[in-house]
Amino acid sequence: MGQAYDLGVQTVVYQAFSLEELLDELDDVGVEYLELWDYHCSPDDDAETVERGVDAIEDSSVTVCGYGVIDLGDTGQAREHFAFADRLGAGYVTVNYPPDRDDITEELVALGNEFEIDVGIHNYSSVHHDDLSQVFSTIDDVRGVLDRYDDERLGLCVDTGHFLVEEVDPEDVLRELGERVNSVHLKDTSDAEIEDFPGAGKLDLPTIFDLLDEHTDLDAPVVIEYELPADRASDALHEAVANARAAMD
Repeated sequence: MGQAYDLGVQTVVYQAFSLEELLDELDDVGVEYLELWDYHCSPDDDAETVERGVDAIEDSSVTVCGYGVIDLGDTGQAREHFAFADRLGAGYVTVNYPPDRDDITEELVALGNEFEIDVGIHNYSSVHHDDLSQVFSTIDDVRGVLDRYDDERLGLCVDTGHFLVEEVDPEDVLRELGERVNSVHLKDTSDAEIEDFPGAGKLDLPTIFDLLDEHTDLDAPVVIEYELPADRASDALHEAVANARAAMD
C-alpha cells in the first residue's frame, strides 16, 4: 500500500457556482482541500468581496491548499496574486505563461522565495489554447525551464488531463520530472468528455499514485479537476473521490 494522499478539488469544477454555493456543495463529498480559482475570489475583487470570500472559506469544511491557475503575459503581474495566496494560507500557486519568458520565470522564483510559496508550472493543451508555443504542453517545455532554474520553490503542476489530450503520457512525466513535481491536477479524458473526472477515461489511477510514491516527494494534496456541466459537478466529484481512494488502497 502506498502513501495515502490528501484530496482536494480545483474550484473550476464549480465554475457555474458562486464561492459560497460551491463551499456548500463540498460539505459531504470527501475532500478536505481546495485550490482556489481566481474566478471565485481574486485580488482584483473589491475589498468587501475578498473579505466575505475569505471568511466563507474559513467557516467552511475545506482548507485552501493552492491558488491558480494564474495566467501571466508579462512581468509585474504576479505579485498581487502571491500576496493574495499568502493571505489565503496557500502552500503553492499554479501558473501559466509562455515557456520562453525567462524574465517571468525569474520573477516567479523571487516571489516564491519571498512569500515562501511553491510555484507550480501548469501544462495546457489545445483544449484551451490555439497557440501551444505560448503554454507548457510537452515534457521538453517544462524540462527546459526547470533545468535553467534549479530552485526548490519552482516546480511542475502536472495536469494529467491536458497531457493526455496532447498524447503526452503523464506516467512518463512523473518518471522524468517527478523530483520537481510540487502539485497535481488529477484530470481524465474520455470518449464522452475531453475533460472528464479521474477514473472515467484513459487515466490509469493506480499507476499514477504508484509513480507519485516512487518518483516525487509530493506533500500537497492531489487536486481533482474536470469541466463538466454544472448539474453533474457534485455527482462526478463523489465518483472521482471514490476512484482516487480506491486507487490508493
